[in-house]
Amino acid sequence: MYYAVMKRTATISTVIDANVKKAATEYCKKNGLKLQYLVERGLIEQLEDAIDLEAFRSRREEEMVPLETVLKGLKR
Repeated sequence: MYYAVMKRTATISTVIDANVKKAATEYCKKNGLKLQYLVERGLIEQLEDAIDLEAFRSRREEEMVPLETVLKGLKR
């Protein structure tokens, strides 16, 4: 789980295509972002997407509830 206020930090190191780094650096400069922020947000988004997909796959066999039924339940 990601928290807005980080209490601890860690260093990672990786090798990426030089053109990708250049594009990311230019994007950050143009948008007033730090490269660290862009990379961290990208990792967080990827992890959240994986968690969401796992939840979807585990629940896709559940019975569907029509929208009309949900709305009727809210009108009480």
